[in-house]
Amino acid sequence: MLVACGGSSSSDDEHEHTDIDTAGRLALFDTDASQLKVLNLDNSEVLASMAMNGEAPSLYASPGNRYAVAIQRGDDLVSFVDGGLYTEDHGDHMHDYAETPSMLTLTLNDHKPTHYSSGESEGVIFFDGGEAASSKVTVFSDATLGSGATVASLQLDNNMHGVAKMIDGHLFVTYRDSSIADTTLPAAVERYHLAGSDFEFEERYSQACPRLHGAAANAHSLGFGCSDGVLVIDLHEAGFPATKLDNPEGLAEGSRIGTVVANHDVEELVGIAGDRLFVIHPESTTEVYHELELGEGVGRLTQGFTTHGEVFYVLGDDGGLRLFDPAHDWERITTAELMDAPGEGDTLAVAVSAAQERLFVLHNQSVYEVDATDGDVIRTIDLGFNASDLVWLGLAEEGHDHDHDDDHENHDHDQG
Repeated sequence: MLVACGGSSSSDDEHEHTDIDTAGRLALFDTDASQLKVLNLDNSEVLASMAMNGEAPSLYASPGNRYAVAIQRGDDLVSFVDGGLYTEDHGDHMHDYAETPSMLTLTLNDHKPTHYSSGESEGVIFFDGGEAASSKVTVFSDATLGSGATVASLQLDNNMHGVAKMIDGHLFVTYRDSSIADTTLPAAVERYHLAGSDFEFEERYSQACPRLHGAAANAHSLGFGCSDGVLVIDLHEAGFPATKLDNPEGLAEGSRIGTVVANHDVEELVGIAGDRLFVIHPESTTEVYHELELGEGVGRLTQGFTTHGEVFYVLGDDGGLRLFDPAHDWERITTAELMDAPGEGDTLAVAVSAAQERLFVLHNQSVYEVDATDGDVIRTIDLGFNASDLVWLGLAEEGHDHDHDDDHENHDHDQG
């Protein structure tokens, strides 16, 4: 499936076949065979299967959507798979390639890789560490992965269930004072900047963020979930000042925002407290929080934005995929009734295409391809195997600029 520049000397032929029209690929983990499989969305066929021992990985996309990032927390392992679709700058034109997927030799082997964050050009993995190892942050890009390397790493002083964000050359990372003994959750945020291949310390924010869990950023704001509210850092003001927002009124005692979701192109953040979702307007002088209604008794399973933030989706435990429109006061566009209420043993996950307004919803052995603009089910792909997770890889549409924040919600128990 290799597509390369033609050797023709004819100027008419020279730029032929440099653009590939493809819906992209899905990387999925086959739990029956313990293999990571890459499926071609153009014909629903599996292009490659790669053995992956150990626990079922959590799957994410690299910033440029070329690589799958496979995180196996319990195995202290992060692996990378080249999805095979990528673009190169050939000076006078951009050239698309479609190659056979392959596993990279590069792996990251530090303790308890847990939180992954993908920004405009860098991906960040936070390793929680443990009793015998302090936390560590490793930053990479699609370009460094292509050469089998990373951008830089930062070794922290002690262990914590933390998070880090890389934004415009600055690393915002959680801090836990060693005197905090009743939880591994951090309580403060530090800022560094990248200098060559090292991170240089700038400041530790004075605003406290007890039991910090969850972080996300858009173009203007970086938010961190705290037990007593949300810490918001202004990314446009000089010095990146921080302010603290109190918890939403009416939040049940003991409840808190523990997950934050954002998109580069959407002004608001979304804070999640259990099954309640709050749109956060950090700079509003009237209404900071606006609750999104899912419906009586509906719990959320997963949520996120489409690539450019045109749609915010929430998959409910009733089998309905709710689509909201951030640009129009977050009104609900529709609810796509994809399936009956999933059972306790069912596997569900959602992947977002960066090439078109499509969502791919995994339910055990099936993948529903959903038009994110109207909720219509385009098709259902029968995998023929049980998958535990999936991620979209491919060629992003022009002007792709994103910030996806991926919280491992299976570690919510660490919020204590």
